[in-house]
Amino acid sequence: MLYSPILSFFKLIVLVIWTIKISFLQALALIISDKYFFVFYKLLFLGLTKIFGIKVKKVGKLKNKKVLFVSNHISYLDILVLGSEVKGIFVAKSEIREWPIINKLCLLGKTIFVERFNPRSVKRQMKSIEDSMEKGFNVILFPEGTSSDGSKVLDFKSSLFKIIDSQKLASYQIQPISISYNKLDGVPLDKSFRPFLAWFGSMNLASHAWQLMGLGETEVNIHFHDAKPFKFFRDRKHASVYCH
Repeated sequence: MLYSPILSFFKLIVLVIWTIKISFLQALALIISDKYFFVFYKLLFLGLTKIFGIKVKKVGKLKNKKVLFVSNHISYLDILVLGSEVKGIFVAKSEIREWPIINKLCLLGKTIFVERFNPRSVKRQMKSIEDSMEKGFNVILFPEGTSSDGSKVLDFKSSLFKIIDSQKLASYQIQPISISYNKLDGVPLDKSFRPFLAWFGSMNLASHAWQLMGLGETEVNIHFHDAKPFKFFRDRKHASVYCH
């Protein structure tokens, strides 16, 4: 496994051009109609997975309509992978609102922001998720609240699972998703290699992405587990434990 800064530089140029081009088209699509929302949205993420050298292997059957997707969270790459495969908008931490450029991309992607450390804002956040679902959007939730090194799934925060109690969303389902990163440049990942792909703790996003672009192909497994209707669950804690 060899790192090439030249490859990183080349990919960065392609990434910038691709993102600007597709973001412009996505902005036009939003002006025209929401029914075109996922055309360029998915195209953006498909292109980014190619630029980062991500090869996706899928297991299970993906649901397409009226779904709350619940996934573990290891890296910013999860966003690219799920965005390229799933028609859904993301729930993200409110701090991202302050990230230059990325916050503008989130705006184009109708990202729902939540305040992780403010219990009093849960009701308002639930309303935002419910409103998006009522408009027909699937939603993607990372209940761990942060990313990890992928060695285990962190405890799920159950507060937002209360969405299952919404009478307006009685026809919706929850579909759990498991993401795992298995190989880098054909080499099976062990604990020492995980930080090349996992992004967690105090890691710098820009330097991490720069290094990753200079490496080879990443193999990612996505497992779409059986979906269950909201009414299957007794309460939010039951839903949280089931998905975990």
